[in-house]
Amino acid sequence: MITLNCKRSSRDYQRGIALFMALIALLIIGAITAGAILISNTETSISANFRDEQLAFFSAKAGIEEARERMRAAITDTLRTASLPTTLPGTSGSVLYILNPANGETVAPWNGSSATYPDDEICKETSTISCSSNLPNLSSCSGWCVSTTASSVYAVSPVLPWKWVRVMLKQNNAFTSYSTNGSSSSGSQVCWNGTNEETTSCSAPNLPVYALTALAVTPTASRRMVQAEIAEDRLNFSASAALTMDGAGDTFSAPHSNPFNVNGIDSPGCGATTTGPAIPGLGVTTNADVTTVTGAIPNGRDNNYTGSGGSTPDIENIASSLPLNLQTVTSLQNLTSSIKSMVTQPVITGPATNLAYPGTQASPQIIYVNGDLTLSGSVTGYGLLVVTGTFTASGNVGWNGLVLVVGQGNFVGNGGGNNTYNGAVLVAKTLNSMGNPLTNIGAPTFNFAGGGGNGMNYSSGCIAQATTLSTFHIMVFREVLD
Repeated sequence: MITLNCKRSSRDYQRGIALFMALIALLIIGAITAGAILISNTETSISANFRDEQLAFFSAKAGIEEARERMRAAITDTLRTASLPTTLPGTSGSVLYILNPANGETVAPWNGSSATYPDDEICKETSTISCSSNLPNLSSCSGWCVSTTASSVYAVSPVLPWKWVRVMLKQNNAFTSYSTNGSSSSGSQVCWNGTNEETTSCSAPNLPVYALTALAVTPTASRRMVQAEIAEDRLNFSASAALTMDGAGDTFSAPHSNPFNVNGIDSPGCGATTTGPAIPGLGVTTNADVTTVTGAIPNGRDNNYTGSGGSTPDIENIASSLPLNLQTVTSLQNLTSSIKSMVTQPVITGPATNLAYPGTQASPQIIYVNGDLTLSGSVTGYGLLVVTGTFTASGNVGWNGLVLVVGQGNFVGNGGGNNTYNGAVLVAKTLNSMGNPLTNIGAPTFNFAGGGGNGMNYSSGCIAQATTLSTFHIMVFREVLD
């Protein structure tokens, strides 16, 4: 009988373990891979959603910017000519919608009964339109609103998905828990006084505040609505006198004609019917110049110089009240340089003998002449005129607004006409004969001879119009959340 001694080694018990471990490793790797793919897909979705939300937000902001740009006068596709609201919401044409539909799409924000991107915010801001369930329920934009389309001038490719921009005058307490300067006068128009919003009259020099609201909806239904409150920009200028001779050592010569006058008592003009406090008729910056200018007034013409002083001739030392931007060569140069960047027509290189377009009351201009300017005949200008050389006006020449003869500081008038300068005139010498800046403001020259009725009349309305620029600034920007 044969006995077999079979004894298993430890290796026999370990056979197959490698396969098992390999399977476990594959399962772990597969799980990690699946998790990584899931996380990657989630991150991709989050990024796509964020990108879509950002696209909607900046598209709505782009709509605001198009509307703000088109509110300027004298540009392509301007909204100024006919459609810009002039009355508070509720009256005819008091709301303007700028529409930007995609191909084959209908955008009708006034219609809340269909999927046409209704304006679900306007019913919260005014009670003067027909609303149902917090949505406007009008079938057409007639009577209370007008509409226009987005301009191809400002279009980008691909077209941004903002759907509409609403433009209307701001009324107090139109936005929830938001009153102007704490005023409780709900529904009154809000104006910009050059420093802050207020609820007084929007006649010159105050300007209307516009409320712009824009809606953007992307193809994947991301939706953002933003609002901006805007008002026209205004040049920082305060008239110190009807005629200001800025600098020591003035040279002054005035005509003997009785109609010529320098008047610092505010008078209506340039569309403004209201008036403000009087200012000096003729302002100088030293007591010595008060004596010099007073002594140069022709006999019997003292009463032609009137203003806030109460007595005639009203020649006052205004050095203590002169605004900061008129006190030094640098500040005056900075002022004229800023005006140069805002011109409404190309800068004119002197010597020039005419102005192609001196402006109108409806379209005042910002004109900058780098050098001498000579005007003659019958010329009436509107807006802001800067002359860095000698300004010579002969005959029936006048201006409604602001005239700054800053540079060589030399104003020469030959009179003979009946036109006037309504607003304010400032003469300051900041350059030497080579055109280089002086260290201190030099001696200005005002030499006005001849007869006629040419004179200087202070008008805060004309100054307000002249210093109202063609651009609009944003005072408040916010997002409207559902």
